[in-house]
Amino acid sequence: MTGTARLAEGPAALSATALAEVVAAAPTPLWVIGGEGGVALANHAALDVLRFRPDDVIGAHSHDVLHGRRPDGSAYPRCECPILTGGDARTPHGTEWFIAADGEPIPVTWSTRRLPGGGTTLLSFARAPVAHHRGEREHRRLQELAEAATPQGREQLVERLFDIMHERFTDPEFGAAALAEEAHLSLRSTQLLLAEAGTSPAAAIRRLRLELAGRLLARGASVGGACTASGFGDAGSFARRFRAHFGVAPSAYREAGSAAGR
Repeated sequence: MTGTARLAEGPAALSATALAEVVAAAPTPLWVIGGEGGVALANHAALDVLRFRPDDVIGAHSHDVLHGRRPDGSAYPRCECPILTGGDARTPHGTEWFIAADGEPIPVTWSTRRLPGGGTTLLSFARAPVAHHRGEREHRRLQELAEAATPQGREQLVERLFDIMHERFTDPEFGAAALAEEAHLSLRSTQLLLAEAGTSPAAAIRRLRLELAGRLLARGASVGGACTASGFGDAGSFARRFRAHFGVAPSAYREAGSAAGR
């Protein structure tokens, strides 16, 4: 009989000693969360999956230990954690990412059950294949987020983002949301990664468009032609952005380029 099965029997609360014995003996990773969110008990199966020592977790806040930050490095507020909030389900369950002691993001399936009498919650979890964690599309996105947990992985993701922008920037419909979608990342993750490179999705795409427009105008293209070919959908916006970037109007830039080529 598993620990979760024994804990579900009868309305009476287990004594602290009995609860500790059940949790310790269970082969399933189990984690007991106290009323204030602190870790009261964690069995060897749970510690083995997450590679923590008992002293690392007992007494610490459960959410902060398990996933105080998301795999992409962004903060994960306690108020957004379904393990803590529970929702309306009688036995809340779902999929999440836990962060191991060495920083590895681990996809898990989880469920919780309120223990009678003591205001505590039993968390049961197990490692889940990433493809099972969510759909195939989300699977690819989460793999990218896991890679982003390491400096090398983040550098590779930034390179991929720039590769996508170079391929797509001339599409006037292409923007930050489309970039994130094609990279299988959240918009927030995309913004954070590019911020590390000193830019933003909008700024990087705009720069690529302006640089192409400048080259086209220098070769004698019309202002309207350069505007359209470089991915700007609005002539007025193009003119303003161009002047801000190059210091002159597109027409003046074209004339200067034509004069230099004579």
